[in-house]
Amino acid sequence: MEKVSALTQEHFRKFLRALRMAGVDLHSVLIWQGGKMQMEKYWAPFDENTPHRMYSVTKSFVGIAVGCLIDDGLVKLNDPIIKYFPEKLPDTLHEFVRQQTIEDMLTMRTCYADNPSWIEGRAMDIPYFYFRQPVRKPVGAHFDYDSTGSYVLGALVEKLTGKTLLAYLKEKFLDEIGGFENAQTLCGPDGVTWGSSAMICKPRGLMNFALLLKNHGAWNGRQLISADYVKKAISRMTDNDFTGCSTHKSQGYGYQIWHAERGGFAFHGLGGQFAICVPEADFAFVCTADIQMTYELHSGAIFRAVYDELVTPLLGEEETDDLAPEKLNVARGEKESAYAGKISGKTYKCEENPMGIKWFRMDFDGNQCCFSYENAQGEKKLPFGMKENVFGQFPQFGYSNEQGGLPGPDDFTYACAASAGWVEEKKLQIKVQIIDRYIGKLVMVFSFLDNGWASVKMTKGGQDFLDEYKGWIIAWQLK
Repeated sequence: MEKVSALTQEHFRKFLRALRMAGVDLHSVLIWQGGKMQMEKYWAPFDENTPHRMYSVTKSFVGIAVGCLIDDGLVKLNDPIIKYFPEKLPDTLHEFVRQQTIEDMLTMRTCYADNPSWIEGRAMDIPYFYFRQPVRKPVGAHFDYDSTGSYVLGALVEKLTGKTLLAYLKEKFLDEIGGFENAQTLCGPDGVTWGSSAMICKPRGLMNFALLLKNHGAWNGRQLISADYVKKAISRMTDNDFTGCSTHKSQGYGYQIWHAERGGFAFHGLGGQFAICVPEADFAFVCTADIQMTYELHSGAIFRAVYDELVTPLLGEEETDDLAPEKLNVARGEKESAYAGKISGKTYKCEENPMGIKWFRMDFDGNQCCFSYENAQGEKKLPFGMKENVFGQFPQFGYSNEQGGLPGPDDFTYACAASAGWVEEKKLQIKVQIIDRYIGKLVMVFSFLDNGWASVKMTKGGQDFLDEYKGWIIAWQLK
């Protein structure tokens, strides 16, 4: 698709038609491009003055509020979070909880996993609840969505400023950029602003917030937030892909802000509250909606329509190798990392884990690589290629063959294709595709830390098999 200098009514028509055909229940759509608002549309009874619940978009406001704390000299990125909540801590603390920094929380690379919910736990004191959750991974290793951690960051803002989150944000920049005149926030049961879900504001205010970050914290010639901090906040600070697929939720994560395609960034809110900004295209998009019942389907539809019908015309098609031979997909990431030499041949001892894996080792030798490990069935070896598939047999035996639901012979295994890629310098993704009469997929992401700790996340997709390969592992390198 050839580039265009500006979007036209035909582009907008195709975009809205795509969402209408998908059945998305929209409340508003705002499109900014080329220095001005190109579309501002509301579905009655909503209008331009109606404050709208933004749900988890609130996390992005909290992430920038922390940047303002840093600007005010109240905190540092590498401060341990427990420093500010000594009265909320249990008598015994895991070392990973002690190590967890404000930056770890901003990037959701905390020591917790599976999004511990204070709502489901009916907690009345959320920081107290947070610091008592089970530790699942080394801090600073893997991203995993941590909504309660965002609440704690919001509590940090209020504790250090003596102001509500909204009052502090208004003082720092919301009053300046406009659109928040009738904004409100909700509180949790402890009276603290619900920092992971509280914001209620006009869509125009959300658009102004996105544009402020697009301009790296500057507004009408005034620098309201540190440019260096905002650049980090909207960048890809950590990989967040556990499925080996490129989706709108697997492009990476910054400081409580999602990375997006084509070098963009996004705010995500439950029910379809989104902002998408692509600086290269001088483009920003905001919508409010209610897609809670169909979130996974319709959130993807919204992002796809934005990029296909609006962003791609402005930037043109991304380069693709359309003439490449049609082969099975491989793992994401790069073929090489200098870190491979530091861990090759090293054995990692595992803490007790759902997979029952006792130890593992990676061996890198050009493209002849191998993942070795021991589980309840004994020692296993899984050969894999770097950015290309190695075909063989998945080493787990006993899965169903002729009779579904019944174990096959002890020596029966499924054919598979295995590949790997470095999604970060110290983070390896292994993608296993089962290609037998039974079809499935296993993605394993290994994050290695300089202090010798490692974290593993295994995600599987397959009916009645691969159940031994799902969950988290904490491991450490043997000397």
